[in-house]
Amino acid sequence: MPFERSSPRYSEFRQAVRRFPPSRFLPALAAHTSQLDPLIVGRGRLNDGRWPWAASAMARESVLHSNEWRHGGTPTESDFARLYNCFNDAYEPEDDPSLSDIMTPLVYEQFGYGESEFEELSRVWALFGDPTLGTPIPWDEVFGIGLGEVARAALILHAWVTHNSGFIDFILLDAPHMQLVFNRVAPRAEPVQLIRHFTTTIDGARALHGAAPPVAGHRQRFAFNPFVARPLIDLGRAGVWAPQSMLVSRAIFPTNLYYVGMKKWGLPFAENLGGRVEQYVGRQLRLIAGDHVEGEISYGKGDKSVDWIWVTERAVVLVECKSARMTLGAKAADASLGTVVARSLGKAREQIDRTAALIQNRHVAFAHVPADRPVIGLIVTAEPFYLGNASILPEYGAHGTTAAQVMSLRELEHFACLDELEAVDLLQTVLADPEKRTWSLVSVMKDLRDTGKNPILERAWNQYNYLDQGDLESVRSEVPTARSG
Repeated sequence: MPFERSSPRYSEFRQAVRRFPPSRFLPALAAHTSQLDPLIVGRGRLNDGRWPWAASAMARESVLHSNEWRHGGTPTESDFARLYNCFNDAYEPEDDPSLSDIMTPLVYEQFGYGESEFEELSRVWALFGDPTLGTPIPWDEVFGIGLGEVARAALILHAWVTHNSGFIDFILLDAPHMQLVFNRVAPRAEPVQLIRHFTTTIDGARALHGAAPPVAGHRQRFAFNPFVARPLIDLGRAGVWAPQSMLVSRAIFPTNLYYVGMKKWGLPFAENLGGRVEQYVGRQLRLIAGDHVEGEISYGKGDKSVDWIWVTERAVVLVECKSARMTLGAKAADASLGTVVARSLGKAREQIDRTAALIQNRHVAFAHVPADRPVIGLIVTAEPFYLGNASILPEYGAHGTTAAQVMSLRELEHFACLDELEAVDLLQTVLADPEKRTWSLVSVMKDLRDTGKNPILERAWNQYNYLDQGDLESVRSEVPTARSG
């Protein structure tokens, strides 16, 4: 029998990264990732195993565990190839892992890198910035500039680092071509302010990591990455770098902005956001159904129905919103996974079942809601519960009495571009299919027609006072020329 080499442990990957001093490794990694960024190569290009999450892990392990006394020198492309192979092959054996133990950490590690910059930055304003959605959030207390200015600056910084080998070259602030950016997209002061906010040091990155919730020893691959919160690092004489360029704009994507708000304002922010999510879902539903959507109904002594009731000719759709997120530990599939999912999806399913029973039993408060057609449920989560429909995974809870589909706000934004009957038909078809009901709705919708851009997201994007998209792309393409100038 031929000898087969056992898979490396994650600690071997960490040791391989530690060969190189951070002042050499991180700039080389920044130049490397900038050339792989979708902004440069396009979203559809294959990267031959050079996965962005692997590069992010390289940056984390270097800043946390290496030092300037290492003798590996500056890594070459061959060195990076070996690191990717080591990361991709790494395996931490555990006793009888469940399917959730295997799948949950991987999807949360990887899926976020496929998100659309347009969609996520648009939702930044549509959910967190729109003053008509709830109590205004004073983001200038965090960033020193307003949320709209933060989004504009993040886009500029992302283009800056991808076109300049991951380097924040402050000389460019005075370059002629950068004045075009400052005059047509955002004033100079905005990206400068965001650079200050995004930049940390090696000690600062270690402190961020130390303050984050720990994960189990065999789950270190999925531990908190300080570059998610602070994507730029000041290496002193070596300058300021973005070791993973894709994290620059992602630092203010809604997934991260939630934690920024929680750290600053705590429970009042969470309560405000919960109301905002509920109202945002209602606005999206009304794109499909207009006045066929009704808000929650109070009954009994302070009891309330699901957040939204959508009455159509073919079905009554009960919609429950959840703003809670998967914790870092749950994303790593630790022992809290079942509890965290039950707190969100489990309670939502219970609320849908309770409201369905009130309709079917003709409770007086629901007498106007038809009981002569099927009742189905829709659970909308502020952030993705990627495996929320996978009934084969017991940690994600059993389906309730009422057939229900879980979708994130991102999926709802696509779903809301359908016609009403088309949307309801899709839900009923999916829920009736034993296989498709376990998928994410966005996977099912890939086979549908092109529904165009969501109008709520388009209006939010325009709040940033950009030029039209074509002109913005031309400005972004000018940034690399500025480096040579």
